[in-house]
Amino acid sequence: MTAAFGAAAKAKLTAAAITGQPEDQLRGPLEAYLTALGEMSGVVSAPDTLVFVGESALKQLQVRPDFAVLRDGVLVGFIEVKAPGKGADPRHFTDKHDRDQWAKLQALPNLMYTDGNEFTLWNSGEQVGSVQRLKGDIEVAGNKLTAPSELLGLMASFLTWKPYAPSSPAQLAQTAARLCRLLRDEVAEQLAVSHPVLTGLAKDWRHLLFPDASDKEFADSYAQAVTFGLLMARVRNIDLDEGVGAAAAKLAAQQHSLVGTALRILTDGQLADDALATSVATLTRTLSVVDWPKLSKGNADAWLFFYEDFLAVYDPELRKATGSYYTPVEVVRSMTGMVDEALTSNFGLTGGLADPSVTVLDPALGTGTYLLEVVRRIAERVEADQGAGAVPGALAATVNRIVGFELQIGPFAVAQLRLLAELTEMAVPQAAQEHLRTYVTNTLADPLVEEATLGTWYEPIAQSRRAANKIKADEPVMVVLGNPPYKDKSRGKGGFVESGAAGRPAPLTRFMPDAALGVGAHVKHLYNPYVYFWRWATEKVFDQHALEDKGIVCFITVAGFLGGPGFAGMRSYLRDRADSIYVIDCSPEGHQPAVSTRIFQGVMQPVCIVMAVRDGSTAPGTAAAVHYRQLAAGPRQQKFQELQNLSLHDTDWLLASTAAAAPFWPQAGEDWSAHPSLADLLLYSGSGSMLGRTWPIAPDKETLERRWKALVAAPTDRKPELLQEHPTDRRVDTELSDNLPGYPAPVTSIGSETGASAPPVRYGYRSFDRQWVIPDKRVMNRPNPMLWRIHGPQQVFLTALDLHSPQGPAATFSALVPDLHHYQGSFGGRAWPLWLDDNGSIPNVPPKLLSTLSDRIGVTVTPMVWMAYLAGVLSHPDYSQRFEKHLAAPGLRVPIAADTATFQRAAALGAQVLWLHSYGTRYVDPKAGRPAGAPRVTPATDAPKVMGGHPMPADGDDMPDTLKYDPSGQVLKVGAGWVSNVLPGVWDYSVGGKRILTQWFSYRKADRERPQMGSRRNSPLSLLQPDHWLPEYTQDLIDLLNVLTLLEQVHPQQQAVLTDILAGPLVTVADLTVAGVFPVDEQVRKAAKRPQSGSTIPSDPDTLFG
Repeated sequence: MTAAFGAAAKAKLTAAAITGQPEDQLRGPLEAYLTALGEMSGVVSAPDTLVFVGESALKQLQVRPDFAVLRDGVLVGFIEVKAPGKGADPRHFTDKHDRDQWAKLQALPNLMYTDGNEFTLWNSGEQVGSVQRLKGDIEVAGNKLTAPSELLGLMASFLTWKPYAPSSPAQLAQTAARLCRLLRDEVAEQLAVSHPVLTGLAKDWRHLLFPDASDKEFADSYAQAVTFGLLMARVRNIDLDEGVGAAAAKLAAQQHSLVGTALRILTDGQLADDALATSVATLTRTLSVVDWPKLSKGNADAWLFFYEDFLAVYDPELRKATGSYYTPVEVVRSMTGMVDEALTSNFGLTGGLADPSVTVLDPALGTGTYLLEVVRRIAERVEADQGAGAVPGALAATVNRIVGFELQIGPFAVAQLRLLAELTEMAVPQAAQEHLRTYVTNTLADPLVEEATLGTWYEPIAQSRRAANKIKADEPVMVVLGNPPYKDKSRGKGGFVESGAAGRPAPLTRFMPDAALGVGAHVKHLYNPYVYFWRWATEKVFDQHALEDKGIVCFITVAGFLGGPGFAGMRSYLRDRADSIYVIDCSPEGHQPAVSTRIFQGVMQPVCIVMAVRDGSTAPGTAAAVHYRQLAAGPRQQKFQELQNLSLHDTDWLLASTAAAAPFWPQAGEDWSAHPSLADLLLYSGSGSMLGRTWPIAPDKETLERRWKALVAAPTDRKPELLQEHPTDRRVDTELSDNLPGYPAPVTSIGSETGASAPPVRYGYRSFDRQWVIPDKRVMNRPNPMLWRIHGPQQVFLTALDLHSPQGPAATFSALVPDLHHYQGSFGGRAWPLWLDDNGSIPNVPPKLLSTLSDRIGVTVTPMVWMAYLAGVLSHPDYSQRFEKHLAAPGLRVPIAADTATFQRAAALGAQVLWLHSYGTRYVDPKAGRPAGAPRVTPATDAPKVMGGHPMPADGDDMPDTLKYDPSGQVLKVGAGWVSNVLPGVWDYSVGGKRILTQWFSYRKADRERPQMGSRRNSPLSLLQPDHWLPEYTQDLIDLLNVLTLLEQVHPQQQAVLTDILAGPLVTVADLTVAGVFPVDEQVRKAAKRPQSGSTIPSDPDTLFG
């Protein structure tokens, strides 16, 4: 048998007239050989009971194995044939096509690989048994080829495979996800080769549901529709053995007409049998054994985490791409309770959500958790008031006034299953359940768009779309409740809400801020799905129906709109249209808190719950009262408990300002608001330099030179990826007429560049981390030329957050041009320069400020003294801790000492701080203990030093990749290198919650790969880095450790002087207003952005700007 296979294969492979690939010649001999093996193993009763179905020969179709194998008419597995010599272990393939194919095919539950010489078996990517190799070479051995005895057992295992029934919902989610991903990839491949049926189907799908869907998005919708359609069939106990078409017809005849119709259309006839045979057949066979009653054990919440488990395997990036994060039940329960309480107390509806006048809509349904909680809340109210026997009837009457819209068919199917299971559990009649109003639709799309007609098969889908559009256009809704998606940079994706239509303005325009506010640069943040949903919901509840304009909108979203300048118009609108607004800040820890504290564990941004209520209780033109509260910092379970216990009538709510565009934060206390804001004490602030890519920044110059050379030498088609093109900014073909100030204009685009880069310069990348940057505007998206223009030997930049609360020192300083994220490595912030020119002649202070302070305090306050004072007050952790409650509403304020001695102490400490932050390049004064050069701890025996017995490794094999600290010996361990005299406070020194040493080391260790940001891939140039620890890294580390050690000595003195400042006389906002310093004229601020240069400019700001 094996000898016959060898002879047949050799004849095929060596034939003079051979055409096609070597693996193609193996097909015939392999069929005969594997059939014989099956018979010998006793699994195959007769040759004609084993059928090998050859798949497409198109090499670009990676999802199609060479054979599908049927035994007794039932699919058992697949066989992929490779050219002799390639081997049968796909983990060792080197060819890109083969590796990409394995990445997809490993989803198959039963797959055999062979190159004629070797055979391997794989179940869902896991190897079964070992590699079985024939004795001899198939290309030359002929009839001398022999087989190991174990091959027979491997073939028997392959042919006897049967799908196993998953033992838990999570296991089912993982299995379904792998096969759904395979189907998605197969659809995408068929669309790429213009398969006529699929291409037409995609066109119809766009007509009916999603006009703007790309081929990739259609492939995803297709795969999820089929997968969840089959899952729904099994949940409804529909047998899949009769085929997909029969199952789809039965499903469509039940309550799941939309999903059933979609399944029927998408898998009809030749399409399922031909184009998508691999994945559809495997899905059907695998899911046919699902026993949902056994899996769910009768628990309606068995579906609760199903889609999250599914997405984790299917496509983790899809969650990021769609901004979908599923809300914890505890949060949903609290939000639903808030709405219920507001309906009772604000509207006088004693039944709350159970009142027949209340229609509830979730515009981003997800897996149905909000509507499910609404159903349960109504059931609880009815049972408490009327008794358990009244619940089924009440819910039967409720079904038609709860509405859900969902864009993705996977979570939509789960939502339907959960809601119907709950209604069944509560004995709601089946006839009533058929009135459940959940729809697959784009909430943001134009509800008046002309309907397409595509025939009777599509009619259930068309009816669903028409029904959804009718609700959007005509039906009053009293409550909109949910968790809309979040995705930054979503301009152009807001549908009708963003763009409007002929004769109908875009609703989003009501959220646009007044031009007079001067915040146009921040309007870009409005282009986000969660903002679109806020506008859609408020339009629906407050604006669309003049006679029925009362109601509630309650969402949990990211918290940027609470105070961001770009959202001023949104806040003005909400204050105008609502009568009361309730804000719950769920993220007191700020941006990127510990995962254990996050409401959504995968979301780094602060989040909030906001409920806007319009009940007619205030007169037109009266701003809504904004009630604010902040959850206590701590674990998420603690926050859930606090949410469960809160009430709208608690005394813990604080009132925010009633000014139209003011932040939704509590008003400052009397003492806190008396301190001038940092933004008023310095004229100009701007964003740090934003490159939009990390490869032009590195801790050493040589790396940047290597990266530049690799970029300019690369093939033209690779340069966009290497540059890391930005779709709306720097591209390889971008031609600029200017460069950074002080640098010559480039003569060509970066794509045509062949010369060397401009010499790298030092750059303030992060607090205390001086790196290098290529100073070329062609690789910088938003460099902020102002900062580069005014940078000079006297310049100092103060950096701090402006829209988020600080942790640790509230401000840090740099003598170098700072990065956008200089302060803490994320969430931006502002940079305030000391000088408005490059030679230190134009101070960045308001007119009359310095002269007023000098008169009041009794000491000459120069610009340098003033910056030193700011540093003395702001740059230590006690400031952030002492004012933590006030800083919940972001924005630094500066207590100004009116006492001469106290002011001078603070300024002297600040000068020391500035000397340290600038690594001894600014505020140099040897007499005051601030010599030029890198600061050093004295005596030298106490200074951090590399230990002789543990030197920093010099070769690549020992490149440090770990940073550890031994508190007992006060030793910092940088891989194998040890540094002594590192104090615990130095190890723990943090800014914005980021440990400085850990962050510094992350840019210099062996593995420096950065996480991918959203859908943007990091440039391969970032992988070019030194293969060993550089001596300059050691020098920078020792410099950093000395600076942090000395700061630890200064901070207790800063804490003491801040106490004395607050205990003594102060210069307040009122004082500076009386003196004519405040308010600062906006024209003066504008002039500060365009200062003249040169020594002829007077240094007195009173003369310059007054």
